[in-house]
Order: sequence, then C-alpha cells, then structure tokens
Amino acid sequence: MPALWTDRVWHEFHAGNLTRGYRDVLLTLRTFRGTGGLCVPSHATLADRARCSSRTVQRALVQAQVLGLVSWTERRVRAGWRWLRTSNAYRLAVPDRPVQSGMRTPFSRSATCPATTGQTVRGGESLSKKGALQDMLVAAASLPNLLAIRRAAIEGRLVPRQ
Repeated sequence: MPALWTDRVWHEFHAGNLTRGYRDVLLTLRTFRGTGGLCVPSHATLADRARCSSRTVQRALVQAQVLGLVSWTERRVRAGWRWLRTSNAYRLAVPDRPVQSGMRTPFSRSATCPATTGQTVRGGESLSKKGALQDMLVAAASLPNLLAIRRAAIEGRLVPRQ
C-alpha cells in the first residue's frame, strides 16, 4: 500500500495536480504512517520536516483530500471542563479513478498575502498604502512635536505648569 500510494502521489505531481511543496508534504506525511495505517503528525511537525510553512501543509492536505489521497478526522482530548483539539488522524488512500491532469485547485495569492494586490511603487508598498501614509503624515503635521517638548523639558528650558 505505501508503495502504491507513493507512486500515485508522484503521478499526481507529474500530471500537474500537486506542486513541489504539496508533493513534499504528502511524501513526508507517509513517513508517519503507523501500524494501523494512521498518521498523526501535527501541521507544525509536517511543515518542519517538509521544510515549508504550516499554511502550505494545510493547502497540501486539502488538495490531497480533493484528489482522494488523504482523509482525516479531528482528534480531541478532554482537559478539565473543555475539549481541546490535538493533531488530526490522517488515513492514506489510493483512489480508484485514473490520474487526471488539471485537478489542482488554484489559490489566489491576494487571499493569503494582501500586500501583493494592486500596483506597487518603488518602495514595495501598494498605491493604496502609499496614499494612506500620506494622509497620516498630513494629519501628524498639525500635532505638537512631543519630542521637542520633552527635550526642552529635560534641558530645563520649559517651566513646568503650576
């Protein structure tokens, strides 16, 4: 089963359904497979071993679920009066259907990295951020210079109010 599953992951990767990072996460997940066929690593552990972010691990697992390679159940433990989530229990599966290309779900970078949306200016900031910065600088110009007031008070040039 592990060899069949690994072959299927590679076939999905070559068909363009998995990115390199997703492939690495899934191949790393396989190394945690126990005797009962379950894998129980945390997202942080998978991210560390696959050398990627935990968000990439989450995306890889969702894509693997769409492809039918992985299913999981949430594990919870009782801690006093409440239930806490622990790592999920993952079950690896080889789908019956043949590999089809074009099954990768696109994700928009703007949903995960809002700073990359819109046009950017020389400093790497978006134009909307640049405009907001200008508005803040104009508003700050009308405020008193607190640093100069503090400096004058320390030097004794300012007589304290009584």
